[in-house]
Amino acid sequence: MTRFARGLDGCPAGWVVVTLHDGQVADVEVVAHVDEVLDGDAAPGAAIGIDMPIGLTDTANRAADVAARRLLPGRASSIFNAPPRTVVDGFVDGSVADHAAASARSVAVTGKGISQQAWRLVPKIAELDRVVAAGAALLEVHPEVAFALLVGEPLPRKRSWAGLTTRRGLLERCGIIVPERFPGDADCAADDVLDAAICAWVADGIATGEPPLTVPDQATEFDGDRPIVIHARRPPTV
Repeated sequence: MTRFARGLDGCPAGWVVVTLHDGQVADVEVVAHVDEVLDGDAAPGAAIGIDMPIGLTDTANRAADVAARRLLPGRASSIFNAPPRTVVDGFVDGSVADHAAASARSVAVTGKGISQQAWRLVPKIAELDRVVAAGAALLEVHPEVAFALLVGEPLPRKRSWAGLTTRRGLLERCGIIVPERFPGDADCAADDVLDAAICAWVADGIATGEPPLTVPDQATEFDGDRPIVIHARRPPTV
């Protein structure tokens, strides 16, 4: 029986999706909505890792994000603060319509505003909220954490030449060969594709039955009954 795993990373056109069959890249595509991945039957029962916060709190910093920053000395800023639950809920119900309103709502609850970057991700976080509430089993992955745990230290910035080549080399060491071209490749950046690929590799670890590796080791916060953790994977043994 084929083992399926997928990794997703947000891009301007929607989501970059890397699909693995038995740990090898089978497909790379760009979709507008997460539903397009979940509703298809090309990878039934796939483990899915995604570079986006899953599970929110009404605190200024999620414990998972704080723990992740400790793993990235000198690169902690690559872990941005997830927006509070109340901001995403407000976006869904229409009471939060722009960054100013979102930041004001955040200040009222946490004492801190939210960045423009966090606000731009709110629609995608709301999209994930909806599919997770409907029963989709998605794994939150942070690519910088996943890559750092492969080599024991943070990598060069992902948009630099050193960063891109290092990440691609690490993926190849894990058996993940990303194709040079694929449909929709003009609609996403190179680092988006590599981020989706490492998310897929992390998800494949779950699909193989490997003991899970999470940050933090045990969840200390929950969104409803969902533990808030960032998933990673142990380096492959040679």
